[in-house]
Amino acid sequence: MEIFNIKKILVPIDFSETSLKALDQAVYIAKQTKADITLINVVETTYSYAPSTDYTALTFTNLESYEKSVIKQSKEHLLKITQKIKKKDGVNILGIVTNGWVKEEILDTAESTKADLIVMGTHGVKGFREFITGSNTFRVVNEAKCPVLSIHMNVVQPAFKNILLPFRDKPHSREKVDYALKMAEIFGAKIYVLGIDTDDDKDQVRKIELEAAQIKRIIEKHGISCSVKVKSSPYLAERVLKYAEKKNIDLIVIMADIDKMRISEYFMGPFAQQMVNHSPIPILSIRPTFNPDTVNLGGYGW
Repeated sequence: MEIFNIKKILVPIDFSETSLKALDQAVYIAKQTKADITLINVVETTYSYAPSTDYTALTFTNLESYEKSVIKQSKEHLLKITQKIKKKDGVNILGIVTNGWVKEEILDTAESTKADLIVMGTHGVKGFREFITGSNTFRVVNEAKCPVLSIHMNVVQPAFKNILLPFRDKPHSREKVDYALKMAEIFGAKIYVLGIDTDDDKDQVRKIELEAAQIKRIIEKHGISCSVKVKSSPYLAERVLKYAEKKNIDLIVIMADIDKMRISEYFMGPFAQQMVNHSPIPILSIRPTFNPDTVNLGGYGW
C-alpha cells in the first residue's frame, strides 16, 4: 500500500503574495501527480458572535452586509484564478469561499474533500504571540490528519532538488521516510539524512549513526541518492536550518510533533512550531501515527 498518494490537494488562499506562492507550488505538484486542487478562501465571521441588542443589531446587520459583499468579491476573484490555471496548466481546480474561523474551515474542508496534502503559505509570527498562539499555518499543521506543506514568501521556485530528513532518537514509525521518498521520486531529488544527538552522549551518537545508516539503505534501495550526517546540538531548529542552508536544501520533512523534549523548547517553542514559523525553506509536516503497515526503525523521529 502506498502511504503518500497525492491525488487531492487543498490550498488555503487569502490572495496575499505568500498564499499565491503556495498555489504555484500546489499547481506544480498537481501537474507531476495528476492531482486535483481545491482552493479555499475563508472570510472570518465577526457579526455572529456579538450580543443581541438594539444598538448592535444595526451594527452587525451592516457587518453581515459587508461580509456578503466580501464573499461575492472573493468568489469572483477565485473564479478568475481557477479559470487561468485550468487554461494554462491543465489542472483540475475548484475554488470555494466559506465564512467562519480560518483553522476550523481549513480542517473541515480537508476532511470533506479527503485531501492528501494541504499546501499553504506561512507569514510567520514572533515573540509572545508565537509562544502563546502560533500562526494559522502551525495550527493547521498541529491538527491536520494529512501532511501539510508550508511555503514561505521568499521561495523562488516550486521544484525541490535537495530534501532534508532530520531525525533524533525518538519513538516514531518510518513513515516520514516514506513521505520523503515520495517527494524525491516526484521531483527527482536527493535526500540528505541529518541525525542529531541532543544529549552529547557517545553511546547515543553511535545509536543514531546506526539508525541513519539503516535509513540510507532504505532510501538507496528505492534508487534515490542519499547522504548522511550526524551532529550533536541542543538547539534543534537552529542546527537543522544551518545545515539546510549549507547544503542548499529546498524542502525539509519533519514530524508535526508538539512534544517538548528539552528545556530550550519550553522557552523557544516546540521544534515543529519553530520550523513552520521561521524556516525560509518549505516544510513538509507529517502527523505522527503508528501505522501497522509501516516498518519501525526502532525509534527515530521528528
